[in-house]
Amino acid sequence: MPLAKIHILEGRYDERRLGNVSKAIQDALISVLKIPSDDFFQIIHELPRNRFLHTPSFLEMKYSDDFIVLELAFISGRPKETRLALLKELNARIVAGAGISPDNLMVQLSEGPGENFSFGRGLAQRASVSQAS
Repeated sequence: MPLAKIHILEGRYDERRLGNVSKAIQDALISVLKIPSDDFFQIIHELPRNRFLHTPSFLEMKYSDDFIVLELAFISGRPKETRLALLKELNARIVAGAGISPDNLMVQLSEGPGENFSFGRGLAQRASVSQAS
């Protein structure tokens, strides 16, 4: 049940390019996390320059106006190796789909127990989900 929040600078991504980013994220999640194809939740934030603030470089990365901040929240329990593989797959697919530098993608993975997520009706539909770590 990953929830993806995609933050970009306003005016940098047209519909085609943004569609490529969206598809790259979903394809990486399906490939690495083995989620079903209808498990699709994305929020796209296009922010004006005065609301999308970041340093031009950090940890030897150099950021341009194509910089993407991607937040992914999902149910905890996946092994560290899987999460690391997801980071690599996301970068490879998004870089290819959007035509950006590998430096221009920052990803934050956040995990929580199944009982912290509701898909509606006030129920925690995945409360009993527990995966081996």
